[in-house]
Amino acid sequence: MSKVFRALRPGLWLAALLCFLPVYAAEPPKAEPPQEIRFTSVPDIFNWNIANPQPGWEETISWFLDRLQEDGPDFTLNAGDIMDARWWDDANQVKVMTEIYWGGFNRRFAERNMKVYVAPGDHEYGDDGGLARGDIARAFGEQFTNLMGMPKNGPAGHQGRSFYTRHDNLLVITLDTFEDAGKRFAYTVGQDQLDWMERTLQDRKDAEFVIVQGHLPIIGPVKSQNSSASMLKGGEDSGLWKLMVKYGVDAYFCGEHHRITVKKHDGIWQIVHGALWGTQTDLNYLRGAVSDGSLKLELLKFDVQYDGGFIGNHPHRGEKNRPREMVALTDATKENGPQVVGRLILESGSDGKKHDKEVSGVFMPKKAAEQLSSGT
Repeated sequence: MSKVFRALRPGLWLAALLCFLPVYAAEPPKAEPPQEIRFTSVPDIFNWNIANPQPGWEETISWFLDRLQEDGPDFTLNAGDIMDARWWDDANQVKVMTEIYWGGFNRRFAERNMKVYVAPGDHEYGDDGGLARGDIARAFGEQFTNLMGMPKNGPAGHQGRSFYTRHDNLLVITLDTFEDAGKRFAYTVGQDQLDWMERTLQDRKDAEFVIVQGHLPIIGPVKSQNSSASMLKGGEDSGLWKLMVKYGVDAYFCGEHHRITVKKHDGIWQIVHGALWGTQTDLNYLRGAVSDGSLKLELLKFDVQYDGGFIGNHPHRGEKNRPREMVALTDATKENGPQVVGRLILESGSDGKKHDKEVSGVFMPKKAAEQLSSGT
C-alpha cells in the first residue's frame, strides 16, 4: 500500500481507493410501450329530443351502447347534435329543457361508466334558428359548459366546449365550430381557439397521432340527407384547416350531414359520418384503435326499422317531421351485427411520416373504388 494511503486516518483509505475505481452508469429502465387505446365515434346521436327513458327506444339504445362499450372501452367521441333542442322562447326555457334532455343523455353514459367527449353542434345552440339569435345561443353555450361535464382546459370563451384529452400516444382536440358574432353566431373557429389549439399542439408534439373533432365539415362536397348541410366558413382556406395541415393532424371527425363521406386532403383524413336516429334506417358509427406505431379506423353500418306514430315535444316542427315512436333492429342486424364498410390503417414510418398501410371500402378514393367494383 502506498505512503499516501497509509497516511490517511483509519477508515478513510477505503473511501479514497474507491475514488479511483471505474464508475458504471446504471442502465436506464426501458420505457413501457404505449397501451392500446380503443375508442368509438358517433356524431348526431340522437339529433331528436329523446328522453331517458324513451318508451319504444330503450332496447335498441341499450344494444347500441353495448356495441360502443365493447368496441371502444376507453372513450366515445360525439361531434355534436345530441338533441333537436329548438327551444327559442327565452333563456329560462333553454335552462329547463337542457337539464331534462341533456341530463338524460349524460346519465346513459354515466350509468355505464363510459367516457364521452362531446363537441357542440348547431343543435347544442338551438339549431340554425337558435344560432341566428345571439342571446339564445349564448344561453345554450352556458348550459353546455355547466351541464355536459367536458374538460375545462380550453380557451376562456369556450370553456367546456373546446378542449383536449391525451391518451398515451394519442392526442384528441375537440373544437367549437361556432363563434359568438354578437347578434348571431358564425360557422367558424375563431382566433382565440386557433391560438389555444396551436399551443396545445406545440406542447404535446410528442403525441404520435392527433385527431381533431368538430361538428362542421371543412372540405366539400359531402353527401347529405335530412340536414341543413352546413359547412365551416372558408373551407380549406380557413385558419383551422391551415393549422391542421401545419401540424400534421391525422384525422378530422365531423358530422352534421347524416351520411358518410371520407376525403383525404393535404394529408388529413376528413371523416364525415353519423346518421339521424328516428328517421334514417341505415345508421353508422366508427371504431378506432391506437397502438405503438399505428392508428386503425373502421366505419360500420347497421339497419333499424321504425313503427308507431311520431314523438311529440319538437317545437317548430311539422307533425310528421319528428322521430318515430318505436325503433328496432332489423332481423339482419340481429343476426349479423354491425358490418364494416371501410377500414383505414395509418402507420408511422422510419422517415417520421404517416403512411396509409391499408385503405378499403369508403376510405378508398372514389375512382379507385369504382375501378375495384367494376373489376378493372
